[in-house]
Amino acid sequence: MLPWLILLTIGAYLLGSVPTSYIAGRLLRGVDIRDYGSGAVSGSNVFHSVARWAVVPVGIFDILKGLAPVALACYVLHFDIWAQGVVGLAAIAGHNWSIFLGFSGGRGLSTMMGALAILAPWQLAVFIAIWVLGIVVLRNSPIGAIIGAISLPLASLVLREPVELTLCLVAILLLLVMKRLLADRATPSGGWRRVAIYRLFLDRDIPHREAWIHGTPSHDDKPTEKK
Repeated sequence: MLPWLILLTIGAYLLGSVPTSYIAGRLLRGVDIRDYGSGAVSGSNVFHSVARWAVVPVGIFDILKGLAPVALACYVLHFDIWAQGVVGLAAIAGHNWSIFLGFSGGRGLSTMMGALAILAPWQLAVFIAIWVLGIVVLRNSPIGAIIGAISLPLASLVLREPVELTLCLVAILLLLVMKRLLADRATPSGGWRRVAIYRLFLDRDIPHREAWIHGTPSHDDKPTEKK
């Protein structure tokens, strides 16, 4: 199994590294999406900075980046649960730190959901429920997402899942937290502690959401109006 696991893990990372949001920005607006809006290579930044309709194909492809390799590991190669988790982690890591973008990338949520659809569907359902509640009740998607991610290993413990799966979910949570804290950008003035709190819970460097999602680069070129 080990040679196949190594090959599939590398393949999952490379597939995860395909920068769907970056490609959408280049093809649809001729811009580097990292220079606009939040600067994230993510579906949400595609929505705000490129074209609203494009978030659908981008999101579907990002989900498939996690789903396809884990499904192959599970249903075709019949890997153990821990090996399926390794493959899923590789796909998420590729999305977050793409080799094609100098190890920058997105937040990993869509690719994570694709992997969990095979790896841990019940835990995925808990994550989605908490995320939606965060959006509806708190009107804050990033807080709902991070609380939902924290719930993954907790739900696994409640459901008495194998310890290997629970550890994989802990690793997924750590990847998401690490990505939010590092965020592919330097720490702005104002102190690391405050910025770390903004990044972890609000997924941005400043308290004001509108100013963050509608940011523009320092040069004068701007993307054309979204449709």
